[in-house]
Amino acid sequence: MIATGLMGFFIDLKKILEAQKKSTFLPQFFIGVIIVAFGIAGGGVLLLNNSKTYQDTIESIKTDGVLKSEMGDIKGIGLFPSGTGFLDFAYRVNTGPSKFFITVRGSKVIKDVEITLYKSLPTQ
Repeated sequence: MIATGLMGFFIDLKKILEAQKKSTFLPQFFIGVIIVAFGIAGGGVLLLNNSKTYQDTIESIKTDGVLKSEMGDIKGIGLFPSGTGFLDFAYRVNTGPSKFFITVRGSKVIKDVEITLYKSLPTQ
């Protein structure tokens, strides 16, 4: 939400500066930075959702007895994870575990569940 608010601010600032015949370099630069950040985050979500480790973790969440008793039947998993750990995992930034939260919707309650993913070792 902050990024979209900033994007709107810089677009409005660019229009104001154009009307005053002043340089619009900085607003255009920051608009570009925000667009690139959206691309990086979107690509990270796609890489994460297609990874075998993430899919296995989601399946184990769906069948976890403790979560089922607390939340009821699992109705869905959030599309966008929260926290920076999913970017570390998707782009293989760290060699250690990556921790982040995903939203799990149950028939009784909606809950953010922390998951930890470990990268598989490269095959030789």
